[in-house]
Amino acid sequence: MFLQQVWAILAKDLKAEWRTREIFSSMFVFSVLVVVVFNFAIGANPELIQQVAPGVLWVALLFATVLGLQRSVQTEGHEDCLHGVLLALGDRSALFVAKTLGNMLYLLIVAICTFPLFSIWFRLDIVSCLGSLGVILVLGMLGFSAVGTLFSFIALNIRTREIMLPLLFLPVSVPLTIAAVYATAKLLAGKTLAEITDYLTLMTVFDVVFVALALMTFDFILEE
Repeated sequence: MFLQQVWAILAKDLKAEWRTREIFSSMFVFSVLVVVVFNFAIGANPELIQQVAPGVLWVALLFATVLGLQRSVQTEGHEDCLHGVLLALGDRSALFVAKTLGNMLYLLIVAICTFPLFSIWFRLDIVSCLGSLGVILVLGMLGFSAVGTLFSFIALNIRTREIMLPLLFLPVSVPLTIAAVYATAKLLAGKTLAEITDYLTLMTVFDVVFVALALMTFDFILEE
């Protein structure tokens, strides 16, 4: 029953996004602009590129997450659609899980589309470590999506939600972003997953803590 509810909400969101492509378009265009701007700012210094490129990638994904979250949750706030969805749900946490999975899927698609451009413009060999990099991406995007979805619903009924969401989301996501940047830098430098277990552990703990916290508090947030 719970999985059916999650799938129903996720399928609804994906169908709506397929028709408009508003969320993906804004996230992808922003990510590409960040990569392009930093590419021209850094220049052709190989050492500087190696140091800065992982940070550029995760900054692009981090701020793309904010754009996607604002649009994803706002669709439920139009004409009290959220109340209708909640009445149809037996377990309200299904809404959180579905929104988190949807936002994570948007991010993964944006990352997949951005990687070729990122690799070409920054002259980095991503193909050789693509599998290991995928692990870091999944852990990072799960954390971004879980934290961002939780704060999106907190800010949903606030008049200045466009400002409040970044103010809530960005500071909390700093530990995850730092761990993801360092882990990505190590992989691009030739390290293996076994050699960056400290960063992977930090990212995993972050994800588990915030997913559990969100599931425990989501009902109270919706009552506000």
